[in-house]
Amino acid sequence: MSTSQRQNDLKLVQTLTETKFKDIRLLNQAFTHRSFSNEISTSYDSDNERLEFLGDSVLGLLAAEYLYLSLPKGKEGKLAKLKSKIVSMPAIAAIARKYQFPKFLLLGKGEKEKGEKNTNLQADSFEAFLGALFLDQGLDACRKFLKTNFKKMDQLLEEIEETKDYKTILQEYCQKKWKKTPVYRVVSEDGPDHEKYFQVVVDLDGSLSASGEGKNKRAAEQNAAKQALVRLKLV
Repeated sequence: MSTSQRQNDLKLVQTLTETKFKDIRLLNQAFTHRSFSNEISTSYDSDNERLEFLGDSVLGLLAAEYLYLSLPKGKEGKLAKLKSKIVSMPAIAAIARKYQFPKFLLLGKGEKEKGEKNTNLQADSFEAFLGALFLDQGLDACRKFLKTNFKKMDQLLEEIEETKDYKTILQEYCQKKWKKTPVYRVVSEDGPDHEKYFQVVVDLDGSLSASGEGKNKRAAEQNAAKQALVRLKLV
C-alpha cells in the first residue's frame, strides 16, 4: 500500500467518525494489527494492542457514566447488565462496521486469509481507535464520540440479535484466549424421528461449560454457545 493511499484512508476514517487527529500516527497505529507489524517491522514498529487495552478501559468508564446519567432511577443490577451489553464484542464490532473500520485495518497475510469479517478484529479496532482518540484529544472527545453511538445502541443490538451466529463468536473468542476451539457434545436426544429434541453441552478448554436445547443439533449448539457467551459476559 502506498503512503498516499494510506493517508487518504486515514482522512476517510476521520471523515466517517467526524474526528480530526492532531497526531495522525496514533490513528495509523490504531489500525495496524500485530500480524502486519511483525511482517513489515522495518516500517511499522508498533501495533494497536496497547491502544486496544487503553480503549477498553475508556469504553467501560464512559459506558458506565452514560448509563448512570441517562437512567437516574436504574438499579445497580440493571445498569451492570446494560453495560455488559453495550461494551460486548458483538456490539462494538457492529459500530466498527458502521464506520467501515475493517477495510482500514492493516493485516498480515495470515490474518487476511481469515478476511475482514472477523468479529474480534472489528471489536479490537474500535477499542484501539478509542484509545488513540483518548491520547490525542482526551476524555471529552471520546465522550462526545461515544454518546452518539450509545444512543443508537438499542437498534444496533436488535440488528445483531437478528443475524448473530453465536457459535462463530464463541469460536473466535476461544481461539484468541486459549488457541483452541469449543467442543460440543450431545447429552440427550428425545422424541420420535420426525420431532427430535436435542440437548447439547459446550466445553471451553475445561474452563467453562454451558448447555442449550433445540429441535435440531444446530439450534441446540447455537443456544449452548449463547449461554456460554452470557456466562463470559460477552452478550
